[in-house]
Amino acid sequence: MIRLLRRAALPVLLLLVLAACSSGGSGGPGGSGGATLRVGVIVTGSQQGYGVEQWAYSQGILQRHLRDAGISDVAFTSFPNGPNLNQALKGGSLDMGVLGDTPAVSGRAANLPTTLAGVSLRGQDAWLVAGRGVTSLDDLRGKTVATQQGSYMHRYLVGLLGQTGLASQVKITFLLANSAQQALDKGDIAAYAAPVPVAPQLAAKGYAVIDKASAHPGLPGNSYITIGTDAAGRHPQLAQAWNAAIAEAAGGIAKDPSAYQAWAAKVSGLPQPIIAQSYPAAEFGNPAVTPTDVATARTTLDFLVSQQLAAGPFDVDSWVTPGGRA
Repeated sequence: MIRLLRRAALPVLLLLVLAACSSGGSGGPGGSGGATLRVGVIVTGSQQGYGVEQWAYSQGILQRHLRDAGISDVAFTSFPNGPNLNQALKGGSLDMGVLGDTPAVSGRAANLPTTLAGVSLRGQDAWLVAGRGVTSLDDLRGKTVATQQGSYMHRYLVGLLGQTGLASQVKITFLLANSAQQALDKGDIAAYAAPVPVAPQLAAKGYAVIDKASAHPGLPGNSYITIGTDAAGRHPQLAQAWNAAIAEAAGGIAKDPSAYQAWAAKVSGLPQPIIAQSYPAAEFGNPAVTPTDVATARTTLDFLVSQQLAAGPFDVDSWVTPGGRA
C-alpha cells in the first residue's frame, strides 16, 4: 500500500482570493431577464480559464443555448484543483463545475449532491516529470514523488506505480502543480505527475519525462461536467442546453484548431505551441454521456474504492442526468 504523506490544506485565505477571481465569462456579453449560472472550472498554468466552455462563452455560443434553459449569463470561478471546487459546490457558492473525473467521482462517492451532465474532454494526458539523476521508473525506488491530491494525475500515478510493482517502494506526497519545479530543483521530490500544460513547459526547460498516462490505457483523464442537484432542479433544461453549446464549440475547434489555440494562448499567457500540444482537437467532442463514458466512470470509481480514495461505491448510471445522455 502506498504511503500517502498529506500536506496542509490550501489556506482559507487563498481560497477566498481564488473565489474573488471569478469572471463573468471571459469577455462575452451578459443577458438580462434570466438567472446567472455560477460555474467552477479548473485552471492550470494560468490565472485565467481557457477551457472549451469559456471559449464557447467568448464566441456567444454558450449564452445562445442557455437562454432556452432560463439562464442569461455565466460567472466563472477558477480553482487550482477538483477537491477545492467540490467544497465550493458543497457550500452552495457554485451551481455547476467542470473538473477532472477523479475528483468528480470521489465527490459524488462522498455524497456531494451533483449529477453528471457531460464529458467536456476525453483522454487528457499527464506526464511524469523527473528531477536530477532520475532517468527511468526504476530510479524512483526508495524515493518520493508528488502530484495534486484527488486529481486525475493522482489516479494515474497510483495506477502506474501499481502496474510497475513500485507501489510499496515509492512514497507519494501532495503539492499543487505551480510548486512542482521548485520541489524538483530542491530535491524534495524525485518526480512529479504533472497535468498539461504544466508538463510540456517543464519538459521544454529540460526536465526528463519518464512516463505518460497516454501510454497506459485507462489512466488518462477526462473532464466531467457536474451540476448541483438544486441547480438541476431549477433548470431542468440546463444539461441539454450546456451540452449543445459545448458540442457546437467543439465542432468549431475540430474545423479550425488554431483559432481556439490562439485565443487560449492570449487568455492564458501560455505559448500557443504549448496549448496545441496540451489540448489536441481530438480531445474535444460531443459531451453527451455515452455508455462508454458510464463504464469509464465505473472503472474510476472501482479504482478509487480499492485504493481507499473514495468513501464508497454508488450507482454511476443513476448519477447521469437524463438530459446529459447521448
